[in-house]
Parts: sequence; C-alpha cells; structure tokens
Amino acid sequence: MTCYMRQMSWLIDAIEMDDTPKERRRLDEAIRSALHIPVEDHCPEVWSAIKALDDDGRASLIASTRATLAGQSGDAVG
Repeated sequence: MTCYMRQMSWLIDAIEMDDTPKERRRLDEAIRSALHIPVEDHCPEVWSAIKALDDDGRASLIASTRATLAGQSGDAVG
C-alpha cells in the first residue's frame, strides 16, 4: 500500500472508513481523484499534495473522498 496511508488516520476517522487494505486502496483512488493526481504518480507526489493542504483543503478532501467512496461499489462510507 502507498507510503502516505499510515499518516491518514485523520481522514480515515473523519469518513468513518474501515481501516483494511481493500478500503485503503479505495481511499487512495479517491484521494488521487480529489487532488487530480494520476494513478501513475508515485507516493511522494500524493503525500506532498496532502501535506500542502490547509484546514479548508483538508475539509474539502474529506468531503470529496466521502462522496467518491459512497459512489463506488461496495460498502457505503460515513
């Protein structure tokens, strides 16, 4: 799994997601979509974009990932 995911407990808690490998993969896809980061980009690019977020950016990421995950097949989140 991606290197930055171990730092994402704040997001996992905020969206009330099960912390499993399958759910982390779904979350990674949702984060990349929200931040407009291509799948082929590596972990450091994603983590840099996340670290650069201010409080409003984090709130927006929470809302966006929650909506994306709820729209994907599988269990609903949040």
